[in-house]
Amino acid sequence: MCTSLTLSTSNQLNILARTMDFATILDPDLVFVPRKYPLASQVDEIKRPANYAIMGMGQKTAPAILTDGLNEVGLACATLYFPDYAHYSDQIDATKTNLAPLEVVAWLLSNFATLDEVKAAVMQLNLISDPAEIFTPLHWIVTDKTGHVIVVEPMKNGIVIHDNPLGVMANSPDLNWHLTNIRNYIGVNPNKLGPIKLNGVTFSPFGNGARTFGLPGDYTPPSRFLRAVFGKEAINVLENEDEGIKAAFHILSSVEIPKGSVFTDEGVDYTQYTAAMVCNTGTYYFKTYDNNQIIKACIFDKDLDSEQPKAWKIPQIQQYGTLNE
Repeated sequence: MCTSLTLSTSNQLNILARTMDFATILDPDLVFVPRKYPLASQVDEIKRPANYAIMGMGQKTAPAILTDGLNEVGLACATLYFPDYAHYSDQIDATKTNLAPLEVVAWLLSNFATLDEVKAAVMQLNLISDPAEIFTPLHWIVTDKTGHVIVVEPMKNGIVIHDNPLGVMANSPDLNWHLTNIRNYIGVNPNKLGPIKLNGVTFSPFGNGARTFGLPGDYTPPSRFLRAVFGKEAINVLENEDEGIKAAFHILSSVEIPKGSVFTDEGVDYTQYTAAMVCNTGTYYFKTYDNNQIIKACIFDKDLDSEQPKAWKIPQIQQYGTLNE
């Protein structure tokens, strides 16, 4: 389970943020892959040339596999779980680009700069199912410096690309279902609710926030989607990157899953990390379940033309600030 959203700032920055919720322990690295470094697919073992340096969450031992990230020209992408809806091919198609689902993020980021390029390329994909892959049912949210957003969903009748005007995504059902479901909650808003009179008796709300009554608080994908939409639409105007990053983490805190709240057949499902990517500055921010301190890394601080990928272990011990006397 995961939730994602985009935010725009007054100084024209676009931010893609997400929670990574899963029951299997990921233990990811922050991975940097330089320009021109060929990424080999596990499907056909072809090493495909790459155009752009990329950075995101993954494993150094498998640089072709990222769960989310951004590239040097401002494209950002995140993968989200899509059970019961995702459909893939069971054989290689020599006329198309053959990839495993987990390879899509790194492939998009290392090769493309804009959503128009992504839309054209994705339609030439042949996604191969792998019964051994626990992450196989996936869909993807993609954005660029413009702030426009698409969602890519591998459906039974083929790959579908949705323009996503809300810039929010969660897990199953598909995006169109989530957008339709919003109609059940159009009365929810952040404005003050005044008292009413019934037969001369005045009834006042118990407290502020009365108009948010009905906003679902459970951890299902439809409810997390709605809370992310509400948080994004209700947030104050964001002036700059600092305000945008703080807003992203605060909004996503409403959909984070604490350990013990959701159990699956695989174990405890919880928010293993939360990340926010700034398309325009190449900056990646993240925090983990065990360390709430937000960590920052910038792709432009790396050697974009280096010869090999690099990875950094994620600090998992909580860092505490102290007050000086």
